[in-house]
Amino acid sequence: MTDASEALKRFEARQHSLTRKESIKENWKALLWCFYMFFTCIMFGFDSLAGGVVVSIPNFRKDFGTAYAGDYVVDANWQLGFQAATLGGIIFGGLITGFLVNKWGRQPTILIFYLTNTAGIFLQFFSTDVAMFFGGKILTGLPLGCFSTVAPTYASELTPLNLRGSITAGMNFAIVLGQLIGNGVMRESNHYSGRMQYRVLFATQWGYVAVGLLFLPFFPESPYWLVAHGKHEKARKNIAKLHNPDYDVDGHMAQIHNALSRQNADDESQGSLAECFSRKHIKRTMVATSMFFIQNATGNAWVVGYMTYFMQLGGLNPAKSLDVTVGISCLMLVGNMCGWVLVEKVGRRNTALYGTGTLTVTLFLIGILACIKASGAIWGQVVFMAVWSFVYQGTVGASAWPISAETPTSRLRAPTQALATMMNGASSCIWSFSLPYMINPDQGNLAGKVAFIFGAVCVFCTIFIWFFIPETKARTYTEIDELWDRKISARHFERTVLATSVDGKISEP
Repeated sequence: MTDASEALKRFEARQHSLTRKESIKENWKALLWCFYMFFTCIMFGFDSLAGGVVVSIPNFRKDFGTAYAGDYVVDANWQLGFQAATLGGIIFGGLITGFLVNKWGRQPTILIFYLTNTAGIFLQFFSTDVAMFFGGKILTGLPLGCFSTVAPTYASELTPLNLRGSITAGMNFAIVLGQLIGNGVMRESNHYSGRMQYRVLFATQWGYVAVGLLFLPFFPESPYWLVAHGKHEKARKNIAKLHNPDYDVDGHMAQIHNALSRQNADDESQGSLAECFSRKHIKRTMVATSMFFIQNATGNAWVVGYMTYFMQLGGLNPAKSLDVTVGISCLMLVGNMCGWVLVEKVGRRNTALYGTGTLTVTLFLIGILACIKASGAIWGQVVFMAVWSFVYQGTVGASAWPISAETPTSRLRAPTQALATMMNGASSCIWSFSLPYMINPDQGNLAGKVAFIFGAVCVFCTIFIWFFIPETKARTYTEIDELWDRKISARHFERTVLATSVDGKISEP
């Protein structure tokens, strides 16, 4: 039965009735702080890209590698080690963030990881051997786990109902923007000589830290976290501060109380990581974290990480291939902006479902072209990689974030997102470590045929989405909890009508 208090009913009815323009006007201050949180995630995209492309810079290979065939090469084990340092940092950072946010809140947690990130940048910038650089990658990896955990949960709690999907999907936009900036800095690094040719990649990150720390002292904690920790008056003050003077603070507080208490017998405290695996919540945890496994299973580590390599195999010189990569990065940004519309118009579930299906077909086409011996076939692969990039960013890349943020109950949103971050890092490890052995000429030599592997996995991902991913578009957190309590099939979430009334009537699909 849904809560029937007048304040809650009034507030949720108004949330459903607002237009997007009205929501922006009423919540513009809260939205600005959501954008600040996404700013922290630009660093996620930048650092994850910089750590991989830096080995392609001649002066980096000279300083950290060994002479080989008239050039310099960084040992493959160290290259894998750099990736492991970042991905391990993301996993461990997500785990630590879950505990720190529960204990101290987002502001102190972000500060700790900004300081950690600064130390990591210093260590990379002044590194003189691969061991020091490896240590720097660990220290910069930890904050990535933090930022990708706190940003989507914060945005989902502050964003109004009819903007929640598109704003939360902006998380992926921030990551892609960071990758685009990284490609741009990488392109301009050719104008430097000596160590600055690669150090500029790391020095740029100090700019992100400086801007982030500049605004952090004014950062308002989410009212959900404040209520969960018994700070009710502070929660009311933050709601009032983040909205217009005539905003319904009482109704918003009623919604928060209801969302936090309804799943745990009126206990409003924040839940733990262990509770995410309880019989009551494990299915929701699985759904929330699975989308990040699916993101990586669709081939993003391969397409994004190896597109430049493929173009160079096709005869394009390194400078021109990097120009094309920057262009495709811009295309990915446009695709993600299309995703903002799709998650609200088409829905989270359908965007993920149709997107994964389209990616499956695209990957099989790339694999088929890889079997053709004609010299121009590789350009067909590159074209379909560009198609893949656009579709991925507009569908799976965009929809995973609102799905992971909206699926857990409000008490478990923060720890569940920490688990989602860990899933993202762990599943990235699977592909990042196996891809070099699958596609390198001296190993598996699959080249573009590796697309068949990703395509086959995508078939199962599409089936999983059909049966397990529910539609949460235009649903308040109270309604989402009610649908899970009723054990409504994921396929029927969208068609189920919930009536917020005294007797809590619900009409089945």
